[in-house]
Amino acid sequence: DSFKSIKIEDRVKIELEKIKSFMRTFSKKSDLFLLTGGVHSCALYDINGILIFEEDIGRHNALDKILGKALEDKVDLSDKMILTSGRISSEIILKAAKRGIPMVVSRSAPTSLAIDIAKELNIALIGFVRGEKLNIYSGSIPSPKS
Repeated sequence: DSFKSIKIEDRVKIELEKIKSFMRTFSKKSDLFLLTGGVHSCALYDINGILIFEEDIGRHNALDKILGKALEDKVDLSDKMILTSGRISSEIILKAAKRGIPMVVSRSAPTSLAIDIAKELNIALIGFVRGEKLNIYSGSIPSPKS
C-alpha cells in the first residue's frame, strides 16, 4: 500500500520546542479523556497552532474525522502535522501519506512497520512526546529559516 502513497517532498519547518508546547496544549484539550480515560484525541496543526481537534473511542476514527473535516474545508495539508494520543500504526502513516501530510506526532509509540514506512515516504515521525522528551523515529526536523 505504501507504493500507492505520496512520498513527501517538503518538511514542516518547526522547532522541537514548539512541538513539545503543542503536545502540552493538545493533551489538556480533551475534556472527555480527562473525564473517562477512554477516548483518543487527534488534531491537525500548522506551525501556528491547532486547526482541527476531534475525539473518538478509536484512534483511526479520530484521525478520519480530522481528515474528513480538512477535506470538507478544503485545507491544504502539505504543510500540516497530525498530533495524536494513540499508538502510530502503519495505517496511520499511510493515511497521512495519502493526503500529503509531512509530519505525525504522538505522545505514544509507533510500530516498527510505521517507522519503516515513514522513512520510505519521507514523513517526519515523532513519538513519546511527554514533558521535555521526545523520540524522532524518522526524518530530521529542520528549524525555520531566520
